[in-house]
Amino acid sequence: MQVAGEPENSLRMRENFSSGRILVMDSDRGIALTIAAILRHDGYTVSTAFSYQDAETLLQRQPIDLLLVDLRSGDEVSGRLVKPVQTLSPDLVVIVMIRFTSFESALYALRAGAYDYLVKPVDVDELRVRVHRALDHRRLAQELAERVAELEEAHSRVHGFNAQLRQQVDEATAELRLKVDELDESNRQLRQAQEEHDRFVAMVAHEMRGPLNPIINYAQLAKRPNLPISALEHYADIIIEQAYRLNRLVDDLQTATRLSTGHFTLRREPCNLVEAVGELIDNFESSVHERRFVFERPEGTVVAEVDPDRIIQAVRNLIDNAVKYSAAGGDVIVRVWQKSDTHVSISVMDHGAGIPEEEMPRIFEAFTRLSKESDISGSGLGLYITRGIVTAHSGQLTVTNATGSERMRGAIFTIDLPIKVPTQDSPALVG
Repeated sequence: MQVAGEPENSLRMRENFSSGRILVMDSDRGIALTIAAILRHDGYTVSTAFSYQDAETLLQRQPIDLLLVDLRSGDEVSGRLVKPVQTLSPDLVVIVMIRFTSFESALYALRAGAYDYLVKPVDVDELRVRVHRALDHRRLAQELAERVAELEEAHSRVHGFNAQLRQQVDEATAELRLKVDELDESNRQLRQAQEEHDRFVAMVAHEMRGPLNPIINYAQLAKRPNLPISALEHYADIIIEQAYRLNRLVDDLQTATRLSTGHFTLRREPCNLVEAVGELIDNFESSVHERRFVFERPEGTVVAEVDPDRIIQAVRNLIDNAVKYSAAGGDVIVRVWQKSDTHVSISVMDHGAGIPEEEMPRIFEAFTRLSKESDISGSGLGLYITRGIVTAHSGQLTVTNATGSERMRGAIFTIDLPIKVPTQDSPALVG
């Protein structure tokens, strides 16, 4: 093999060539060493091998960027060497050197993955240009691979960001949906509260008109001239009775408001419940003549630390209900007894139709009245207030139906109260 002389501009060309690690493999030692010397002169790191086995060994031992391999005429061994050596070093660039008569072997090597070929005798400038171009190709391929890796990493980050963004959007959507549901529920409760308020206003107007109309009518009658004293006294009795009724209604409304807002308070003191309930029944007997009242009481006294006015208010509400819902001529049975060393009980029983089982859970709610008894006047606050008073005393209000015929079995309301003040009273707020 012959190497052509170096032209005058070779120095300037060498300054533009890239550095790299090159392996020159040629069975002709002289040619291999000459090419290696030229490339070293250009600044490359060059190793030499004089057989394919030596070349493979060097490739396994040290990193190589470019392989210059001699391809003899009709020799396919170096062509078959291309793929294995590229397997050892995937970024390796291969240039084969051939004679004019070895083009078929060169094509075989190119198909196998060689980058380029040089024709012997090798021109020095052509050698430098091909080597520079091959290493530049390798550099660009590596940069492209790095850019592709960066793009894949960026794509992965974008994909992760999109997934995170979708998750955040889904979470925000779910949270917004929850807020919308909460807002819908708040609106529903607001509408319900408004409806209850409207019913309350209508009920108050209706209930107050009940005692006010007789008061006005009988007051007008009392103004007539020349009325006998007996008539005036009768009119006055009716006016007083209706005024008391109106006063009780105002008390009920005030108590219900305090219970619902949590401002309900008690003034506890020792109270003989037998005596207090007995006086209450005497008042009912003097004003309600169409019912018979039965009072079952122990021989002695039953004293508990309670708010007497509130407890009597609660029992009065139960007796009022018993009077309203008892059948004509039916008895109202009131019983007081000491249940244990720590508790006392008061029960009120009517002789009406009783309370349907399905209605019992809601009868203690405000403004609740049994639909089939809608013709009976009432505010629907009595049981609500009674339960609130009992609960404020750390007691319990229960209701059952008495045994007997469906028509006349009656309902029994029972108040259980602690005799002593509990260490910590239950809250007065009742929902």
